Amino acid sequence: MDEKKPQGQTETPHNPAVAEQLEQIKKAVPDTSQRLFEFLTSNIKPIAIGCVAVLIAVGIYEGVDTWRARAASKAADTLGVILIEKTEAKARVQALEDFLKDAPSGLKPTAQMELAAAAMIDKQYDKAASAWAELEGSSSADIKAMAGLGHAKSLLFSGKAQEALTLLEGMKAKAPEAYANAITRQIAVAAEAAGNAQAASAAYTELAGKAEGAGKPYFEFKANQLKPKS
Repeated sequence: MDEKKPQGQTETPHNPAVAEQLEQIKKAVPDTSQRLFEFLTSNIKPIAIGCVAVLIAVGIYEGVDTWRARAASKAADTLGVILIEKTEAKARVQALEDFLKDAPSGLKPTAQMELAAAAMIDKQYDKAASAWAELEGSSSADIKAMAGLGHAKSLLFSGKAQEALTLLEGMKAKAPEAYANAITRQIAVAAEAAGNAQAASAAYTELAGKAEGAGKPYFEFKANQLKPKS
């Protein structure tokens, strides 16, 4: 009679060459397929499968990686064609919106930025605002700041000056220092458009304090013009 094996214990290959093959294959298997490898080697007798199933499994995963690489390359080509051929803003907006429906994650930021820019040119400010808002979720502080400025400008152009001002004031403390002056200038314009003379004057005063050359007199003039009368 055959002795009962403890539950969960796997059979060791009788052929040392097979065992060695399995060990070599395991080292080559991607991390993402380790579970599949363990399942195969634990539940199917290695001496019976002769490593064929494991090799097939590895091949499947390698095929998936190749397919993904080809799909990404094809998508990049498609985006390139859009940017070259769709020179009219409205057509570019439509093509980019279609592209973004199935775009690989790595290409989405570029496509969103191009969509935002094209929508701004075509005066589709709501679409531009949505595209900029998507980019504001970026982990890059630079992209986040640029997207915030673009979002605020699209809101301002669509007559939503107070929303633009609120967005910019929230950005000011968080954005990299390199964007401080650009944000302050936008705050000045948005605050003036929103009828907030005090905030506009304060922003122009800040700009005047940092400015040099021809810009300084203009900022000082605007600060004094908008300064609330006591």
